[in-house]
Formats: sequence, structure tokens, C-alpha cells
Amino acid sequence: MRMQKISRHDIELLTVMTIKELRARYKYTIFGFFWLVANPLIQMLVIGFIFTFILKEPVKYYYFHLFIGLLIWNFFSISLNKTTPSIVWERAMIKKAKFSRIILPLSIILSNLFHFILAFLILMIPVSFLGTFSLIRIFPLLLGFILLISFTIGLCLLTTALNVRYRDINFFTQALLVIWFYATPIIYSFSLIPKRLLWLWRLNPMTSILQLFHYSLLDAPPPGPAMLTSNITVIIIVTGLGLYIFNKESKNFDDWV
Repeated sequence: MRMQKISRHDIELLTVMTIKELRARYKYTIFGFFWLVANPLIQMLVIGFIFTFILKEPVKYYYFHLFIGLLIWNFFSISLNKTTPSIVWERAMIKKAKFSRIILPLSIILSNLFHFILAFLILMIPVSFLGTFSLIRIFPLLLGFILLISFTIGLCLLTTALNVRYRDINFFTQALLVIWFYATPIIYSFSLIPKRLLWLWRLNPMTSILQLFHYSLLDAPPPGPAMLTSNITVIIIVTGLGLYIFNKESKNFDDWV
């Protein structure tokens, strides 16, 4: 099945809607982009304070480990939460204008990606003083970015398309993210996972993504070949399925919204 072509008008509309999303997030706020770092920083301090007493084995550079994980998770979870009902929320626009429907979820993802990259660049300032990052690690870091963006886009397109017909998907996604957070090595190290349960984390693409970031920035152990291969396979399947389902179902959005 051929993917719908995106015209020059669609690209212009995508740019406008992305900028609109960026402005809407901090409209009428006093501190503006300061919240890019403030939110994960507050989460880091609260979660870090609690879990330093619970973890059986100390994690090296734990607060950095936690902050990196929260930045990545916030980008992923906020994108998924906001894109899933996006077609339904914009039903008036869907009915009135003719454009590639993929623009709606993509504009949300791009605006979140902009925030994520800005916060990441700010994070690099204190990380540079640790002495754990080198230019040699730039390739696994780029791989981590590519996998994160690909998986986020693929899954968001899948849930967005399905939610138009089955509105329960939005509620299911919100509930799933709560469980998924604790099933991802954010507040704990991957080394603490029992070997008999590793197969569960092989089904979670966020595992290798976080490991690549932690390895690149904090000199933590990299993902093993089996884990990385399994996670990349899941990402490819989800991304391909998301693009296919969205392209197939988008033709009927006008009737279902």
C-alpha cells in the first residue's frame, strides 16, 4: 500500500502547527522554557531521594542516570499521551480542511522533540564535567536518538489511528504508560533485573534506548547484542505497523470523527 504523499502545503502546515504547539505549552507562563529542565529535575530529586534508600545496589552517578531516563521517558510518554486522541480533538479541522492527517500527530511529536533536544543540550553541560563522555560515544548516542524517535513516531501513529475507531485506546494507553514506566530501567539499573525475567525487557524497546544513552553519557554498560537486536526488531515492527495502519485508516477519519 502506497503512503500518502505530503505536499509543500502540508510541510508548511506541519511547520505552522509545530510552532503553534511550542507556543501553546508555555503560553501565559512566567518561567517559560525553564520548565524544560524544572519538571524532570523535580521528579529526579523526589524519586532519587526515595529510591536511594530502597535500591539494594548503588547506581553510579544515580541522579544523572535518573535525570537522563526521565528526559527520555517524558518525551516518549507526553508524545504518546497527546497524539493518541489528537485526531478526535481536531475533528473540526478534519471536517473542514483537506490535508495529510499525519501532520496532526507529527506536529505534536516534533514540538516535544524540540523541547527534548533543548533540555538534552542543557544536560550536556554538567555531564561534560563528569568526564564520562567522549566523541567515540557519539555513534551509540545517535543510534539511541534514532531508535527513540522511530519508536515514538511508529507507536504514536498506531495508537492515534486505532483511537479514532476505538476510543478505549486512549484510556488503555494512559494506563499502560504507568506500568511501562516501572518496567523500564529508569529508576533502577538494568543490572538489577533477574536473569530469568530478561525476556520481558527484550520486548521493551525503551530498555536498549536508555542503555545506549547511559552508556554514551555515563559510561554505564552498553546493551548486550541479544537485547539490542531484540529491541531493534520490535522497533522496526512497531514503526512499520504504525505507518501502515495510519495510512490505511486515515482515509476513513472523516467518517469516524
